[in-house]
This record gives sequence, structure tokens and C-alpha cells, in this order.
Amino acid sequence: MRDVQIGCIVCTDSTELERATLNTRDAKPSTARLAEVNPQAIARYKEMRAMVMPAPGVDAAICETVLAMQLAVRGHEVPFKVHVMRALEQSVPLAHLEGLILAGVGVSLLAGEAARALDWLAQAQRELLQRTPAA
Repeated sequence: MRDVQIGCIVCTDSTELERATLNTRDAKPSTARLAEVNPQAIARYKEMRAMVMPAPGVDAAICETVLAMQLAVRGHEVPFKVHVMRALEQSVPLAHLEGLILAGVGVSLLAGEAARALDWLAQAQRELLQRTPAA
């Protein structure tokens, strides 16, 4: 494996890369940080989100998938992983999520951005599988 730089961390092997990869358990939700400053505003925000998500008349898995794709386009890793894990938990096939990411290449995503989103998707799937107890 070649050296990979993540931020200021340089990883020389796949084990180091796995440890350096941000997972959803490591990140503080943005709403928690904002609530430290204005808890009432975040309470209202959460009320609003509950009214629009899932969108009335739209399947919850579709909503999670659309949100995940929007977050991939915007380059927001942790929220992308959160929503993609929710989509996977709602039985959205991994191949569908990969296909939707690739569908954005040349339209809303550069090739490098799509590759990054595919990496995030694979990391989210691994994290979800680690969380899920074996049957």
C-alpha cells in the first residue's frame, strides 16, 4: 500500500488507515454542539426535522438514501455515513447506493469525490456490520 495522507496524518499501511478513518462514533453531532449555545433553537430544529423526515408520503428508506446522496455531494463525511447506515438498516442494497454515487459522476460529483463517497460508504457498511450482533 502506498502512503495515504488524511489531514495531517500519513498512513503507511491499511491498519493505520483504518484507525485514522473517521467513524460516526468518534464525531460529536453538530446539533449537540449548536445546542451548547442555543438549546431552544436546536429543540425547534429537531421538531421541524421530525415534521419533514421522512417526507410525507415518501418511503423512509428513499428519504435516507436521498439525504445520503446530498451529503456525499456536499462532502459531509459523518452525516453521510449516518444516513447511509440508516438506509442500509432499512434494506437499501449496497449496490443501489454505490450505483447512485456513480450516477452523479460528471453531473454533481467529480470522479475523486465519487471515489471518496464510495470509500465512506464502505467504511459505513463495515461500521454497521461491527455494530450488528451476529445472528
